[in-house]
Amino acid sequence: MALSVDYIYRFSLDLILKNQSGGLKSTAFANHWNDAQSTYFDDLVGRFQARNNGKEGANTGLILDETILQKLSAFTKPLTLIVTTGNSDKPNDFAFRLAMRVNGEDCIKINHGQIASVNGSVIDPPSVSQNKYYFTEYEGYYSFLPNTITSASLDYIALPPDVLWAYIQDADGRQLYDAANSVQPLWDNMSCREITKRMLTNLGVSFKDPDFMNFGKSVQVTGE
Repeated sequence: MALSVDYIYRFSLDLILKNQSGGLKSTAFANHWNDAQSTYFDDLVGRFQARNNGKEGANTGLILDETILQKLSAFTKPLTLIVTTGNSDKPNDFAFRLAMRVNGEDCIKINHGQIASVNGSVIDPPSVSQNKYYFTEYEGYYSFLPNTITSASLDYIALPPDVLWAYIQDADGRQLYDAANSVQPLWDNMSCREITKRMLTNLGVSFKDPDFMNFGKSVQVTGE
């Protein structure tokens, strides 16, 4: 069963009630869960791998192993970039670049200090006819060589969207879950559980690992 934002919110309320820790408004829940989601995402794309090449090694970022890529699969997107006079903006939800291609060929990343030497190269200069393409990364855009290309293919990992528990009010002013206008988490169930555990820990709510399973069983029995 995919974990909806309603399921996660009701589970959190259930544990908070059992801990006699007060309540949790839907807006506060969304803020806390999205914060935990953000740190979990950061861990996957960088923090866990910050020193994977030794204690003194440089930050290496995302390790492209099967487990991590699978967890991030819902946020992995292809995009055709429109290139104008050699430049193209990054997508608004951009988080991490996986690959760049031009005309189906690899586009090689170069740093800012290499631009002049690449332009002046007599061996592998930027060339459409020879399929030699290069790009330099800036904060919000890419710069390509040769600057005559008009498009590029980007594979990237997008930022996860913020979840939202939307509601309508009944005749007595009580909040009723509005699935149509809610924003669901895109993570797999295991990741949703991990994010929720992080949120509850930040809120000071105690829990045990089987709590999710027990709550799921009660939902199946009662339908609530």
